[in-house]
Amino acid sequence: MDNARILCIGDSHTAGFPNYDPMMGGNPESSYQFWLKKGLLETQPASKYDFINEGVCGDTSRGIVFRLTQALETTRYDLVILAGGTNDLGMTREKQVLKNMEEGYETCRKREIPLIAPSIPPISLQDYVRRVLAVNSGIEAYTAKFQNVFFADWFSALKDEYGFLDNRYNSSDGVHLSVEGYRRIGLLLVSMVSNALSLKPL
Repeated sequence: MDNARILCIGDSHTAGFPNYDPMMGGNPESSYQFWLKKGLLETQPASKYDFINEGVCGDTSRGIVFRLTQALETTRYDLVILAGGTNDLGMTREKQVLKNMEEGYETCRKREIPLIAPSIPPISLQDYVRRVLAVNSGIEAYTAKFQNVFFADWFSALKDEYGFLDNRYNSSDGVHLSVEGYRRIGLLLVSMVSNALSLKPL
């Protein structure tokens, strides 16, 4: 089979910060793509996957969607994993974050590209829990409308009992992930990616 080209676009959670960067390198296990590809190859060893990591540390939802639009104008992808919103919450209202992300989702849908839309991961600051949950609720509601759009609940997979980033998955700052955190969300995506790539364009 031809290689499945998968665009992973977002902020530092997509890039692999703090121990990996798609441009500078580092420990590849500090990226969800490493664990996702490993999980896929364990279940489908004959398949081939090209993961394009377009994570940019510090980028906002507006910047991510702008880069997404540019990427889709020049290259064909079989699947997009579009994550973002964490960096917006200190400066932008929840409704605007969701509006920006939905613009990116619609960009994929108009091109008939299957999409995975992860929730914003937990942030270990009390004032942010409600805001993160509000955006994530909107993302989940959007994905429920469409057969070829999948909701990846990174928040629930990584949170502790308070809605903070669980210590097992915390790199140390309450925002960015440890290797175990990236492993957790990468493996969460395995079945979704398999299902998404099996869909015919709608």
